[in-house]
Amino acid sequence: MNILISGATGFIGSSLIEKLLHANHRIYAITRTENPKLHSNVKQIRLNAIASLDQEFDAFINLAGENIASKPWTKKRKKELYDSRIHLTNQVRASLKYPPKLVVSMSAVGFYGVAKNEIFDEYTSPKQGFSHELCRDWEDSANAFFNEDTRVVIFRLGVVLGVGGALDKMRTPFLCGLGGPIADGRQWFSWVHINDVNKGITNAIEDESFIGTYNLVAPQQVEQKAFAKYYASTLKRPAWVTIPKFVFDLIFGEMACLLTHGARIVPERLSKQGFEFEFTKINEALHDIERQYQLR
Repeated sequence: MNILISGATGFIGSSLIEKLLHANHRIYAITRTENPKLHSNVKQIRLNAIASLDQEFDAFINLAGENIASKPWTKKRKKELYDSRIHLTNQVRASLKYPPKLVVSMSAVGFYGVAKNEIFDEYTSPKQGFSHELCRDWEDSANAFFNEDTRVVIFRLGVVLGVGGALDKMRTPFLCGLGGPIADGRQWFSWVHINDVNKGITNAIEDESFIGTYNLVAPQQVEQKAFAKYYASTLKRPAWVTIPKFVFDLIFGEMACLLTHGARIVPERLSKQGFEFEFTKINEALHDIERQYQLR
């Protein structure tokens, strides 16, 4: 297949491209400048050159987007988050000469907003807030591709666990014995192993019964304090350092809600689809990833 990818050099993109090349797909990566990190078999396409491209694509995999949890949500940062998702998606759609047969676009469980006591499947009404608005508009921009010739699949991701990504930021403090609960630790921690993200995307490419929006989170739901306990145990460290909520509020402002609150998300539609997760238990996922860190 001819597959166009945005966000090809990111955490998920780097892992996914390896799988797709191994399956003999032809990969085209959207870049702003020439990127030496990309595999030599990946054809790089400048974002501003898509309109001149006389190429039909079997799939567009939309992974681009600035990290929502890396900086406080200033007015400037909110615009960066918005433009890197919605503006880019709209630009690709407007530029392509031929609509792709499939669009697989990422979203996040932040779509559901901030809540502690409710269980959210794909049919549950979300709470309001910036994370919901950002994800909603991103999904709308992806769904704008939909027509009788284009199938659209959207994955609302939990925290993606693998070598790199969120664990890269957590690993050092946990190794130093400084990991532990955030606030009361009772907020839900929706997670998914990167292998299962890759599997979800490849299944969507290969199986035309995939359509619409799916929560791509592991079926096991854990609270953040349980995650901290499991991760510390994996690293053979204690998990006794509790960071009060007000510290996150002071440092991150509005964005702190992503860390101190977390909704309980279930993969209802994937379960009905018959999707089989490779990693269903958080301790097994963390041990697998730590083994990979040790091999680096």
